[in-house]
Amino acid sequence: PVPGQIQLIVLDLDGTLLRDDKTIGPRTRQALHAAGARGVGMVLNSGRMTAAMEASAGLLGLDCYLISYNGACAVAPRAEGRRVLFQRPLSLEVARELAAIARERHFQFNYYRDELIYSEDHADLRRFVEIYRGRTGSPYYFVPRLEEHLNVPPLKVIFVVDPPVREALAEELGPRFAGRANMVKTDPEYLEFLHPEVDKGVGLRGLCVALKMPVSRVMAIGDADNDAPMVAAAGWGVAVANARESVRRAADAT
Repeated sequence: PVPGQIQLIVLDLDGTLLRDDKTIGPRTRQALHAAGARGVGMVLNSGRMTAAMEASAGLLGLDCYLISYNGACAVAPRAEGRRVLFQRPLSLEVARELAAIARERHFQFNYYRDELIYSEDHADLRRFVEIYRGRTGSPYYFVPRLEEHLNVPPLKVIFVVDPPVREALAEELGPRFAGRANMVKTDPEYLEFLHPEVDKGVGLRGLCVALKMPVSRVMAIGDADNDAPMVAAAGWGVAVANARESVRRAADAT
């Protein structure tokens, strides 16, 4: 599509919209406000939970749609009460199996339900909690025993571990959960598990179906491997200058 046909601009947060210090550059803000003034809708698409995206939406100063949990959920703008437009959680069976692995090996495990991270608070694992909380601002809800709360299908789960452990765990669990979960590597310490048919592109298409808008009218901009599906899905996909090779291959423009 030519730029005049674009009705939605979809932006990844970290490494795309947000600079290293988690702020938005003035030129970027000005350009997006100019597009908004012309009637183009804004969407933030992130691996973060919905609640943890509100601060970035506030920095931008536009009432955006939010696609969260790496595509597992899409919600309406704040003016519409953040009503859920699309949602696809991970199965309880898979989530419980992953929680059992975390228990057996004493790994930090984040379980996402009710817009909170359910977790246990262990002194020797607290540094992993602080790594995640420091980067995302996500709210934790600490419980004495996580197994007592594994009764609502989570939108995703994450192991937060040292990078070499993450690599070994990904190699081990990838074949075991193939077809039952989408395993995603994001930050070096994170190994995420989603519904097998969920990624940022699926979330974008789910939002477009809810809005009755063709995905050909969407521009999507990203940098990391988990952004490649949304960049590929959009009518006009853009890879930023610091984008990974997978995003560059998926993009229409760099």
